[in-house]
Amino acid sequence: MIHRLSVKGRMFLTVVCTFVMFLLASPLLADDWQGWVSRVVDGDTLVVDRGARKEKIRLAGIDAPEHGQPFAEEAKRFIERRVRHQVVLIREKERDRYGRLVAWVTQFGEEELGAALVRAGLAWRHIYYSKDPNLMALERKARQERLGLWSQINPTPPWIWKRRGSTGW
Repeated sequence: MIHRLSVKGRMFLTVVCTFVMFLLASPLLADDWQGWVSRVVDGDTLVVDRGARKEKIRLAGIDAPEHGQPFAEEAKRFIERRVRHQVVLIREKERDRYGRLVAWVTQFGEEELGAALVRAGLAWRHIYYSKDPNLMALERKARQERLGLWSQINPTPPWIWKRRGSTGW
């Protein structure tokens, strides 16, 4: 069948096959793995069993309310309902200064977990760590619809809350 293709067709097929082979050998794909969510720490941190070891995962690109902040418990419960004791796909980004793995977490066939939190109004797109236009749009929509933490008059982002010493001033 390949011998019936034109020269351009064979060249196109060669390029496509080369690209697919590159993707399959790509180190980016090597950083994807599956694990079992054994614990939800808070609205943006969970523990995932990776074989015999437990990996603390910080959701990439977002920041959920801190313990003691309004909507902190709602964010944690949202995560628990979706992924606790479930298998998830982890796409690694980096390690943070606390040794946690920063990653995108997806339950098979579902929206990425951080994006789902932002969509529900239970987390901010982290202004220092994400320029993701999808997260920006989801946050804008949640604000407009006054969902979750956006039902408050002036919600305090966690990165400011922490600087204030969790007193809320």
